Amino acid sequence: MKPQSLQDMSILDAGDFIFTPFVSDVGGDRGDLFLATSKADPLHQYIIKSGYAEIACNEFMYHHVATALGLYTQEAQLFKGTSSKYTVGIRYVPNAKKFIYGDATEEDKRISFKFKALYIILNEDDSEELHYDKQGRLFKLDNASSFNLSTAAVDGAIGFEGKPMPDYIARLFTNGANYLEYEKYGIALGVMYEHFGRVAMVTMYRFIQQFSNFDLAWIKPANETLGKVYPVAVAKYYPVFIEKRIEACKRFISENAIEQFITESGGGG
Repeated sequence: MKPQSLQDMSILDAGDFIFTPFVSDVGGDRGDLFLATSKADPLHQYIIKSGYAEIACNEFMYHHVATALGLYTQEAQLFKGTSSKYTVGIRYVPNAKKFIYGDATEEDKRISFKFKALYIILNEDDSEELHYDKQGRLFKLDNASSFNLSTAAVDGAIGFEGKPMPDYIARLFTNGANYLEYEKYGIALGVMYEHFGRVAMVTMYRFIQQFSNFDLAWIKPANETLGKVYPVAVAKYYPVFIEKRIEACKRFISENAIEQFITESGGGG
């Protein structure tokens, strides 16, 4: 599988934008939000997030991982020249329409199942809000709590940048990468079959199979861009984390056949 083309890897300059306070009526973002409007094109806008250092790197890398897997997400760009060094801009979608499962097309339902599978693989623990943009494309909001990358780990790496990192900080990165929650893969497929039927379960299974073939080269440009802003320990974390999920997905596919989830669930639509 070849990934979709990704956006330009340049880091945007805050001086090219006008910043105004922003209150979102969708999502559950932490910290103050701003709307950045391009001085050259007023229709080119980003929601600016910078409340915690891990928000920008997680949102940025989530976009690139999801895009490489064929999922549509709102463009995510790192910013320079803001009050915080660690700032991400998420392309603003005015009047985003909330995804309602019962009203969705069969194709959009399948896309929602893929987002659910990615939610589990990336160890997300935030909201699972899906919305449509004005072109009717389904996308997911609030991806900052992904990758098991905590505030303590990122702040620790920033605090010791250029110095030997203490073992207790290094362990935060190691523990985050190693914490798989592997049992959730099988549980999720059983639940999906029971509540949404065979198509949902098969879609999630095949997505796990797809992730098992993820090529780290697909996110290398994004990872290199991230390294221009964040400490080496943060930039190096994502390939390690993803490699372990690739291995977990390969293991899951080798240990589990699709049909067993039908048998174990004992029902489904």
